[in-house]
Order: sequence, then C-alpha cells, then structure tokens
Amino acid sequence: MGESLRCAYEHDVGSDGSDHTQTADESVWQCPHPASDETDYCLFHTAIEDKDTDVVTAALVEAINDPDQPSTFIGAQFDALDLAGERLGGDDAVDLREVIVRNDIDLSEATIETPLQLDAASVGGTLSMQRLETSGDISCRHLQTAGQWLLFDARIGGRLDAFGFSGTSLVATGVNVGDGISVRKGTVDEQVDFTQATVDGPVWLSHTDIGGHLDTGAAVYHDRLSLAHCRVEGDVALRDSTVEAELLLDHLHVCGTFDATNLHVAHGVDAKSSQFDGEVDFTEFTATGGHLEFGYARFDAAVYFDAVTIDSTHLSFQNAHFSGGTVSFVRAAITGTLTLSGARFTPESPFRMVETRVGRNVVCDHVSFGGEVYWNALRVNDNVDFSDCTVTALEFGVEIGGRLDFAYTYVSARAGFTETVVRGPARFTSARFDSEPSLTDATLEGDVAAYDVSVQSPETR
Repeated sequence: MGESLRCAYEHDVGSDGSDHTQTADESVWQCPHPASDETDYCLFHTAIEDKDTDVVTAALVEAINDPDQPSTFIGAQFDALDLAGERLGGDDAVDLREVIVRNDIDLSEATIETPLQLDAASVGGTLSMQRLETSGDISCRHLQTAGQWLLFDARIGGRLDAFGFSGTSLVATGVNVGDGISVRKGTVDEQVDFTQATVDGPVWLSHTDIGGHLDTGAAVYHDRLSLAHCRVEGDVALRDSTVEAELLLDHLHVCGTFDATNLHVAHGVDAKSSQFDGEVDFTEFTATGGHLEFGYARFDAAVYFDAVTIDSTHLSFQNAHFSGGTVSFVRAAITGTLTLSGARFTPESPFRMVETRVGRNVVCDHVSFGGEVYWNALRVNDNVDFSDCTVTALEFGVEIGGRLDFAYTYVSARAGFTETVVRGPARFTSARFDSEPSLTDATLEGDVAAYDVSVQSPETR
C-alpha cells in the first residue's frame, strides 16, 4: 500500500553520465515523496495550475527541515518560491535541480545550513539571494534566469559553481565566498558585477559572453582571477582591486574601455592574444612576482601604464599591435626587462616613455613605429636593443647602464639623441637616417660601431 503512494515522477539520467542531475549510479531517478490523494504525483511535481503557491512553499520548507523527509525535489514545478528569511537545514543537501519556477525565487536573507543545488533550474523571473548565508556550496550549473540573479552581500562558506549560467544580469556586489567562484562558459545579457567582493578561492569567469559591462572593482581575490576567453560588449573595471595570485586575461576581448587603475596583482598577468577596442588604463598598477605577458595583444585606443610599479622579471608586449591612441609609460618603475620585440605601432599611436626606470633591459628589436617615439629621462640599468626597427620620428633621451644596439634601424624623419648617455658600447651598424641625427649633449662612453651608417641630406632626397 505504501509503495503505491509514491510519486510517479521519474527523471532519466543519460547513460553517458553527462546529465547534471545524475544521482549515484542509477539510470532513472524516482521522486521519493508521497503522491497526493488526487493524482499520481506529489505536491511538488503536480502541475503549477493545480496547486496553491503558499501551500507548496510551506510544504517545501517543512520537508527540508524535517530529517525524516527527503530534501530532493528534482524536476519540481513552482509558480514562485518565497523563501526570504527562512532557515533551511537538514542532513542532506537542498536539491532543486531541474526545477521550473514560473516567476521569482526569493532566498534573500535566508540561512541555508546544507549545500544548495539549483543545477539546470529554470527561473522565469529574478533569483534573489542577496544577504543569503550558507556554510556550504551552492551549485547552479546551467542555471537559466529570465531576470536578474542578485547575490549582493551574500556570504557563502563553500564554493559557488555557476558553470554555464544564462541570464540577464549577475549582481554580486559585496559577496563573500570561501572556496571560489566559477561562471565559466556563461551567457549574460547585460552586466556582471563583483564590486567589493571577497573571495578566498579561485574565480573563473572564463569563456563567458557578457552583453554589457563587467565590474570587479574594489574587490579582494585571495587566489587567481580568470577572465580568459571572455567577450565583453561594454566596459571592464578592475580598479582598486587586489588579486593575490595570477590574473588571466588571455584571449579576452573588451569592446569598451578597460580600467585597471590602482590594481594590485601578486603573481603575474597573462594577457596574450587579448583584444581591447577601447582605452586601456593601468595607471598606478602594481605587480609583484611572475611575468606580465601581453604578447600578440591588440590595442585599438590609448594605453596608459603611468605611475606603475612592476616588481616582476618580465613585462612583454612581444608582437603586440597598437593603433588609435598614445601608448604612455610616464613615471613608471619596472624592475625586470621590458620587451616589445616585433610590436607594431600605427601612425595614430605615438609611444612615450618619460621619467621611467627599467631595472634590466629594454628589448625593442624588429618594431615598427608608425608614429613618434618620445623617450625622455628614461633610465635603463642594463642594455637597450633598438635594432632592426622602423621609426617615423625619434626623441631618444635615455641613460643606459650597459650597451645600446641601434643597428639596421631606419628613422624616416627627425632623430634626436639629446641627453643620451651610454655607459657601455654602442652599435649603429647599417642604421639609416633620412635627416641628420641630433647628438646634442649625447655621451657615448664605450666603443662605438658605426659601419655603413647612412644619413640622407635634404639636398640628396
């Protein structure tokens, strides 16, 4: 008799194990709740039109908090779920995978004492989790919401897993997460906001498409932060944030501006093959440890690395492309080597380094400078490699502690070496100048190799 009262709802689990609602080793999951007197289904799996929302919500809370009742509701249907301020606990996770909620889910200011599962849930309205508190994990893999997902000021002791999330917005201002966040391979129509967040584990936003802006400013990430392979139609803000591990930006595409002012990163930046359509601002950026890699990146507007402090072995823009605005390093301090080998600067992108110190080398071989290169009061402790470059106009006021290699470089307009000091040897072999270079106040203390230097006077042009 008892067996016949069990809910008839069953959920098929894919034989390949890819189904996110898979339970143990069973191929078919059957609802453990008793069927109602009127139908073969329990109150949770009865059609939405045939039940009262308040009655269903009260029954759900009772089942979750009763240790003698199962707290698994896979595939349940609800018109809405108002669980605001509720305390939900028990021996098992609150399992709401594959649920269908026609309108909103409100978990604001709720306290959940066990893990919460909302994998593949479909929410027709807003999912409200603001000021929610839980000591466990929250799993929302493949969650879909027609409205916003609100997580601001929530406190999650475990991990927040929203792999494959799809919704209008994800607003998590001030969220505190103990074991990391994943929103990998998501689709968000408008905004993602982690302003003032604090996260102890790694944060993965990679491979996510964002139709509006992404704001992670004034946040503290105690592990790595990944925006790799994201596409953001609006602006990205990381200003005033701290990343205590690596920052991953490789293959990131930002259609708006990128604001990293006063950002601190502890273990390097990987921004290889990234693309920035708008202005990029790293003013007062600080980095300690690791490498900073912008190789093959594309910058289509102005780029600012002013007043940065980079205590890292390598800052590389190898084969990067700059077009559409000034590239500026003013009062920058770089402990290691600055590399721009193979980079391309269009005529709209002058390159300025002023009152900047480089602790190791500057490597600029095979660079095409379409606009002006203006280096003034630049100090390089070791060597400068400026060989095989093409330059339109050059102002080269550099103090070099080691050697200068200017071989095979071509300057098509003016070339000034005002206040240049080279402590080691200087090589100008096969360099070409279309106008007489100015050597006013230049000091070359080592040997100078100037074989086959070509200077074209105005009369011979």
